Amino acid sequence: MAGFKEGTFLGGSFNQDNSSAYAPPVNYNHGHIAMTYTALCTLKTLGDDWSRLDKKGIINALKYLQLPTTFEENDGDDNDNDHENIGNGSFQCIAVGSEHDMRFLYCATSISYMLNDWSGIDIDRACDYIQACRSPIDGALSLIPGQEGHGGSTFTGIASLVLMNKLEQIMDDEWRDELIYWCVHRQVGSGGMQGRPNKAEDTCYSSWTGGTLKLIQADQFLNHGAQCQNRRTTITILNKTILILLLKDLGAHKVLVVF
Repeated sequence: MAGFKEGTFLGGSFNQDNSSAYAPPVNYNHGHIAMTYTALCTLKTLGDDWSRLDKKGIINALKYLQLPTTFEENDGDDNDNDHENIGNGSFQCIAVGSEHDMRFLYCATSISYMLNDWSGIDIDRACDYIQACRSPIDGALSLIPGQEGHGGSTFTGIASLVLMNKLEQIMDDEWRDELIYWCVHRQVGSGGMQGRPNKAEDTCYSSWTGGTLKLIQADQFLNHGAQCQNRRTTITILNKTILILLLKDLGAHKVLVVF
């Protein structure tokens, strides 16, 4: 499978005399969707023109990472664990099977956007998955359907809709109002932002939750004065600006390129 992997090797047992210590190495090498995403961003930031990339191979690999979109696509066995289908429409990170959630869907949409080729993604399936992750309580997005909404998964889901040019089609006024309310109330007294209720503020959540408001054109509702007084959040704002400036030529400057 085309793409980039985590390192120069794919793992294996450190102790060959103890087969239970680590799983043996897999028979075939393959790319990892998150590493492919970060590698593309890094290469472009360093001035590479991607001319040496197997672009068609990278896009084709995405087809093997997106999961089925309907529960009806199982084998019909009533004994099946239907919770395994909860990721339908999402992406796993490697072709041999892995966890699958909103993070890797964002990687897939970012890769497709950067390479300007959407043939590796079923966009309707992706949109269905994002909608399935919407919380019926507050409008935030979770990593997988049925979980609590989170700043990181909310950003990656909304950013994916923006990249797919589906935000206006999918997000109605009711959802937008719910999401604005949820995001704005993640800002705490220090000026920083939390990733979910009753949690401490953090720079990553300030970027994700604040970035979500920026994507839906509602960041004016934040207390920017309080943010700038918060040292950690100020660093986030500066890093965001630097990233946008560095990645203008990437074609993905319409969203914050963070993970």
